[in-house]
Amino acid sequence: MIAPGLPETVLPIDQLRPDEEASVVELVGNGPEVHRLSEMGLRVGALVRMVRQGAPCLLALDGKRFSIRLSEDVDVLVAATVSA
Repeated sequence: MIAPGLPETVLPIDQLRPDEEASVVELVGNGPEVHRLSEMGLRVGALVRMVRQGAPCLLALDGKRFSIRLSEDVDVLVAATVSA
């Protein structure tokens, strides 16, 4: 699952700093775990904001907050939004 026209800077979601927003560009990993993240709203094109770094990290998405602890088998790649 990858967004068309990948942006230049793509990084793992756990590298976002607090209050930094990003758009999800790819979910990498095994099917069931990627499917579960997608069910939670973490899918290609979703805009997320890092609330608190760590394991688990706290994310804001669609007006909700949730924490996730990614396994070594799953990665969420994001492109940080540019503030004007």
